[in-house]
Amino acid sequence: MENKSVQTLKKLIEKIAEERNISPKIVEKALKDSIATAIKKAYRLKGSIHIEFTDEGIKAYLVVPEEEIQVLPAGLVKHDEERKFLSGTIVGVLDRKNTIRVKTKQGIFTIPVKNFKQMKNKYERGERITIKLVPLDISQIDYLAAKAARETFFKELNQAIKEKTFRELKELEGDLVFGIVRKTSPDGNIIVDLGKGEAVLQKNEQIPGDNYQPNDRIKALLWKVEKRRGKPLVLLSRTHPLFLRRLLEKEISEIERGIIEIKKIVREPGYRAKVVVFSKDATINPVSLILGVKGERVIPISEELRGEKIDVVKFSEDFKEFVKNAFSPAKVYEVLEFPEKRKVKVIVDDKDLPLAIGKRGLNVKLINKLIGYSIDVIPKSQYEKESSS
Repeated sequence: MENKSVQTLKKLIEKIAEERNISPKIVEKALKDSIATAIKKAYRLKGSIHIEFTDEGIKAYLVVPEEEIQVLPAGLVKHDEERKFLSGTIVGVLDRKNTIRVKTKQGIFTIPVKNFKQMKNKYERGERITIKLVPLDISQIDYLAAKAARETFFKELNQAIKEKTFRELKELEGDLVFGIVRKTSPDGNIIVDLGKGEAVLQKNEQIPGDNYQPNDRIKALLWKVEKRRGKPLVLLSRTHPLFLRRLLEKEISEIERGIIEIKKIVREPGYRAKVVVFSKDATINPVSLILGVKGERVIPISEELRGEKIDVVKFSEDFKEFVKNAFSPAKVYEVLEFPEKRKVKVIVDDKDLPLAIGKRGLNVKLINKLIGYSIDVIPKSQYEKESSS
């Protein structure tokens, strides 16, 4: 017959798990951690306490190395109960605190070692070790310790929920996400509610022309999920080339299905982008397929990017052919390559010179990013004159 107090605890665990929409295992761990903390505070113990919910009630064990005799307060050890043993792997040896960290199937335990200086050479990272679970008498835990356990429980639970959210968001790193704008900070950063948690779209990751207001829906790349000073930080981006890639994959099924491959993307966010594409099927023109009639398939993406012009470039193994494709629709007569200088001269029709260079030199700048060579664009008439002189 299961102990009534344990029955009550299990019902409480299930209720809280349902209310918080989390796994009962997360709630149970937080509860056990809080009980362990109360015991350590009440008896001034160091190291790990292992808690079990059994048919006989709540059981607590102090974790110690098998080889050592732990000095404990009088009356704390239950001598009438069998001591348990666990096998684990040492994952950390901390000289300053005279402790070792041991990973077992039941979790990771921190264990103080009384005779650390004499035995520290025995404890090495990766070594197997047997640890002892010493049963404790916790029947005399006082009111203050119980109250501390309750406070610790909610703290542990909230931390566990944050960790769960962090892991879930970490799995979405590099994906397209949707959220609701909550507020804009004085420095221009936007706080976004993703449902699972909050994220930040920093000012330098916003496209020129972005002007989001509270409660606006927003689409962005979940760029990075990390911890800073122990706190989770979720960063979004609308300027990263991967954001454009994800938009293309979502809108154009042939990319998602692998019929067309995106080789590379370079961007000047909000102004212009070049997307290099390739198809193994020679009968397919990947540029026409992506653009659609009069560019209708990329128009929604361009609108999402605040009018960013999207050039689709056909990939070629032939370097000169690829450079010509990158300058299209400007007509290129000749590409002169100087590999030792990582430089090319591109000869274009005189009337196409402004088109080839682009507004504020942006077209040449993006092609430079694509090919990694510096580029000189020369009108045909100038090239012929120089060649004949």
